[in-house]
Amino acid sequence: MTVDRPAAETDELSDRELLRRFRAGHDETAFAAIIRRHGSMVLRVCQRVLDRREDAEDAFQATFLVLAKKAASVAWRDSIGTWLHAAAHRLAREVRRSGARRQVRETRRAVPAQGEGDALAEVTSRELLTILDEELAGLPEEYRGPLLCCMEGMSGDEAAGHLGCSPSTLKRRLRHARELLQARLAGRGIALSAAAVLALLAASAAAAGPAPALAEATVRAAVLFHTGAPLAPGLVSGNAVALTRHILPAVSMKVKTAAGLLALGGLVVCALVGRGPGDARNGQAAPPMTAPVAVRGEALGPPAPAVPVMRGVPVTVETTLRTRGEWIRQFAFDGNPNTFFASVDRPGAEDHFTLVFDRAVAVTAVEVRTGTPNGFEGLASGRLEVSEDGKTFEPLAGFDRGAARGDAGGRRLFAVRVRPGAQPHPLLVREIAIASDPPLAAFRHPVEFSVDVSRAPEMAKWAEHAARLCERAYPMVCDELAADGFRPPTRVPFLVRRDAGAIVAASRGRVIASAGYFEENPHDVGAVVHATSLVVQAYPERGAPDWLVHGVADYVRFFKFEPGAIGPPDPDTARHDGNSHETAAFLAYLVTTYDPDLVRRLNAALRAGRYDDDIWSSLTGKSLRELDDEWRRALRR
Repeated sequence: MTVDRPAAETDELSDRELLRRFRAGHDETAFAAIIRRHGSMVLRVCQRVLDRREDAEDAFQATFLVLAKKAASVAWRDSIGTWLHAAAHRLAREVRRSGARRQVRETRRAVPAQGEGDALAEVTSRELLTILDEELAGLPEEYRGPLLCCMEGMSGDEAAGHLGCSPSTLKRRLRHARELLQARLAGRGIALSAAAVLALLAASAAAAGPAPALAEATVRAAVLFHTGAPLAPGLVSGNAVALTRHILPAVSMKVKTAAGLLALGGLVVCALVGRGPGDARNGQAAPPMTAPVAVRGEALGPPAPAVPVMRGVPVTVETTLRTRGEWIRQFAFDGNPNTFFASVDRPGAEDHFTLVFDRAVAVTAVEVRTGTPNGFEGLASGRLEVSEDGKTFEPLAGFDRGAARGDAGGRRLFAVRVRPGAQPHPLLVREIAIASDPPLAAFRHPVEFSVDVSRAPEMAKWAEHAARLCERAYPMVCDELAADGFRPPTRVPFLVRRDAGAIVAASRGRVIASAGYFEENPHDVGAVVHATSLVVQAYPERGAPDWLVHGVADYVRFFKFEPGAIGPPDPDTARHDGNSHETAAFLAYLVTTYDPDLVRRLNAALRAGRYDDDIWSSLTGKSLRELDDEWRRALRR
């Protein structure tokens, strides 16, 4: 964690640079500067939607926790004000819509007759500003930005510098933004002059910002949340953390507990990755694990479901060994001791199995168990090695009876490697457990894209790169397409062919890519992520309309994997069942307007073969035709 720097230094930096410093070094000062810059606007948005101060503060903190978690996964612009406004408005509306919190108002106090006019003006102003927030969310980002700068009380020069444009460009955008906003307000029966719109923006800027204690607690919680570390009691409420799930899937509340390595005799990895026989995060016992059918000389059975694990610094697996069947590389770091990596061949002197971290972490201990869960084929010899630069490795411990354990003493490491000794059987790595600060992200949805470039061998380097990117995106894809009882595939064949009929396709659980297209467009990995979504969808062949199948896949691609890569559709020609880009934009509009979980609920129905056009009424209260008309009207605005 970095040492505080003067506020003047950080205040000169763009939001993007502040987030870069935050994600690179967990810089509290940088994140505090973001809250100092945008906290008032975020809190005011929440307060206008919610009556209770506690609810508004929960939504405020949840907004910045989401920002902290997404700091490393979004291509941020110089200003993040528009993103924060949209996230705060969405989360505050979710609090209001859910009905989970109290909605009973405090006892009303009588208003003196002399102050009735002022009280009425205050209520009217709040209602107008709430409507203003809703209409702002529908404006293109280039016009939302200037208006939000006004709401944050910036001068013209400050706003231009903040948005990275010239003062003349800012004036032009601001003028156009006011005209668009006036038109949108007029569509809701509110006729305001340009001066009145400016007065509303100025009224928003004049409101009080977050209390220093709230801002400080949010900064400290953001650092912990970003790294996946447990949250200290009192920083944020459980409601605030739970609220983040509406933007961050599968976020769970973690309380401060002692985590250490258990003895080799039994439950080795459970405490290290945040689970044990009793899960401290939810007070429930961990689900029983199915023992794999894996004995010496017999075929390996299907792997057991992965156990959920805490998030943290991403990890990549590198190995010289080929994977044996369904027993993939990521099983060695998934927090489940009943799954394991198995190689096809016996390891030689130059073979290795390595975990490489996205950035250096302070490691206190490393433990590796090899062989099957029932004790067969463990390493009798070999070395456990570590690296401070990801290139040069040195021994940490030796293997004995299938296991190795070493004390790293808090050294900052970039990689951990298993270097097997000579043995008469393939390598089986059951689990690697690493105690570190910040923690490492075990694989929540283990997967391996097995590359086949036999028909286009010159594409091997690109295919391996694309496969690793898809493996990185896979947890997000699985979260967006989650459903009760569904288990996504853990192995996805990835074929690159010269004779591929389409740019990229999904067929029988495989992704098939055209070598010719990706030779000319090597950076279009999003197309492969689209096909990956089709594999995870696993919809029945009949009952799922093609426009919706590909629209859901493009929603995952363009609104989750590479947001901002496409612009809004043409309102004069757009259709909800037009091309997949249009369907994706239609779904994104419904997610923002009606239900953050709409695509997940729709996906579950499609996977279960329960889709018909009536589902839109159950999801939104409106027919598909009504929603299509409403969406196209929104595009015109």
